[in-house]
Amino acid sequence: MTSPDIAPTEKPPEPSRVMASVLMAIELLVLCVVLALAWKAWRVWPRVPLADPDTWGYLNPALTWLSGQGFQQTDGRDWLYPTMLAMFLKTTGTFTGIAAWQKFLGLCSGIFMAITWRCWVSLLPFNRWVRFVLLLLGVWPIYVALVNQQTIFFAMSLRPESVLPLFVYAQLACVMGYCKYRWQTPRSNPAMLLGIAAIALAYGCLVLKPSWYFATITTSLPVAIGFFGRALPLRVRLWTPILGVVAALAIFSLPARFFVIRDGASVTLLPDALLCVHAEFVEHDLNAKLAAMPDSDPGKTRLRDFVGVLDSEIHNAKNQHKVYEKLGFNADYLMHSDTLSKAITVYAGDARGKFRKFCLNEYFSAVLHAPLAYTQKILRQFMHFVQPESKTFFDDQVNLSKAYHDTATVWNGKGLARLTSDVEEMYVEYGRQIDLQAAQTGLMAKYPLMRKFRDKVAAVALPLELLFLGSLILTVLWSRLHKLRIAGWAVLFLFLAPAGNAFGVCIVHTLDIYRYRATYGGYLLFSLAAMAVFIGIVVVQAIASQRVSTAK
Repeated sequence: MTSPDIAPTEKPPEPSRVMASVLMAIELLVLCVVLALAWKAWRVWPRVPLADPDTWGYLNPALTWLSGQGFQQTDGRDWLYPTMLAMFLKTTGTFTGIAAWQKFLGLCSGIFMAITWRCWVSLLPFNRWVRFVLLLLGVWPIYVALVNQQTIFFAMSLRPESVLPLFVYAQLACVMGYCKYRWQTPRSNPAMLLGIAAIALAYGCLVLKPSWYFATITTSLPVAIGFFGRALPLRVRLWTPILGVVAALAIFSLPARFFVIRDGASVTLLPDALLCVHAEFVEHDLNAKLAAMPDSDPGKTRLRDFVGVLDSEIHNAKNQHKVYEKLGFNADYLMHSDTLSKAITVYAGDARGKFRKFCLNEYFSAVLHAPLAYTQKILRQFMHFVQPESKTFFDDQVNLSKAYHDTATVWNGKGLARLTSDVEEMYVEYGRQIDLQAAQTGLMAKYPLMRKFRDKVAAVALPLELLFLGSLILTVLWSRLHKLRIAGWAVLFLFLAPAGNAFGVCIVHTLDIYRYRATYGGYLLFSLAAMAVFIGIVVVQAIASQRVSTAK
C-alpha cells in the first residue's frame, strides 16, 4: 500500500514583502487619484484644438502626407511633432482627435513624473517607511503641474509644447535611473540601457523643440560624467555615450533624411531669429562699419540703404507694437517683417544660402563688436529664470474665448486645393468648429488657492536654490553626509533641465516671451520640490549626526 501524495505546503510570504506590496499599492492608488483629479480638470475644456501663427508649419506636413503628396516640410519646422500630428489625424480622422491624443499623452507625462520622483527617492539611504513618506511628498508638484491651466492650454494647442513634457520626464526618469545604477548600486546592463535612453530622449526633445538645445546638453551631462570612475567596466562607460548618440541619430535624425521633403526655410529660420532678436546690436555694428568705410567704397551706399531700413523697422518695433519687457522692442515684429526680409534679400542676394550667411555673419560680428553688451543682454534675460514671475509656475485662468478668436484669425484655406477630398473636409470641419467654439467659450475657472501657492513659490525660488547649493556642498565636504551626495547631484541634474532650457533661450532669443517661461515652469517647480525635500533631509541628518558626535 502506497501512502497518498501530500502536497507540499507553500511558504507564507514574508511580512516585509507583504508590507512592501501594500505600500506600493497605496502609492499607485494615490497616483490614480491625482490622475483622476487632473482628468477632471482637463475634461471641462473644449475638444477643439487651438492654433497660432506657427501652427501651419507643424500642420501642413501632416496634411500633405495624408493626401499622398509626401511629408512636405513647412516654415523650417522639424519633423517629429508634424509626424505625431499625422498619426493623431490618421488614427482618429478628426482634429478633435488631436486634442484627445494630446490630453492622453499629457496625463502619461504625469506617470513619468511619478516614475522620475520615485527613482530619485530610491537614491536616498533610508528604509521603506521614510521613502514612502518622501514618495507621497512628490504628489503635490505632480498635481500642480497637471492641473495648471497653462499645461492644459499647451495640451490643447497644435504646438510641440503639447507633448514635450512626456519626452522630458521620460528622459529625466532615465537620468535618475542611470544615477542609481551607475553610482549607488552599480550594474552594467541597467546603467548602459538607461544611459543610452537618456541621451536618445534628450536629442528627441531637441528635435521636438529646438529651444531645448542647451538643456539637451545639460541633461546628458550625467552620462558624460559617468565615463569617469571605476565602479563599472571601461567598455560600459565608453560604449554608453557612443551608443546613446548612435541611437539618437538613428531614431530622431535618420528618418527625416528618407521621407521629409525639405522646404529650405530651415536654413534661414535660426539665422533670421538671431539677427532680429539682436537687431540693435547689429545696427550699432553696421553703423560702425559705415563710419569706417570711405565714401569711395561702392558698397557704402548699399549698406547705408540697408541700415536705413533696419533703423526704421527697429523704430516701428519699439513704438508701434507691444514692447518686450527687457529686450526693449518687439522682436517678433522684425521676424515677420516683409520689409526687413526684402531688404536683407536685396543686400545679401536672392538665395536662401546668402540670406543665411548674411544673418549669421552680422550676428557674430555684432556680438564680437559689443561682447559686454551681449553678455548683459543674456544676464538680463536670465533674470526671468533667477527671479521667476509667479505666473511661470501656474496660470490660474485662461481666456479661451480670446484663444479661439486668435485661432480663427490664423486658420485659412490656403493649399486646400492640393489636398484630397477627405483631408480637405477634415480641415474645413476644423474651421467650422473653431468658429462655433469662439462664440461659446469664455474664461475658465479660477484657482485662488493656487494663486497664493504660486506667489509663495516665486518668492522662495532663489533662496531655495541657494540653500540647496549649500546643502549639496555640505554633503560633499562632510563625510557623515556623504551618503546623501548621489541624491543631491541627481536633484542638480533635475534642475539643469529648466535651467539649461532658460539659458539656451537667453543666448539666441528672449525670455520676455511668456510661452518660453511657461514651457520650463513645470520642470522648475518639480526640481524646486526635490530641492526642498533634499534640504530638509540634510538638515535632519546634520542635526542627528551632531547629536551623536556630542553624545560620544
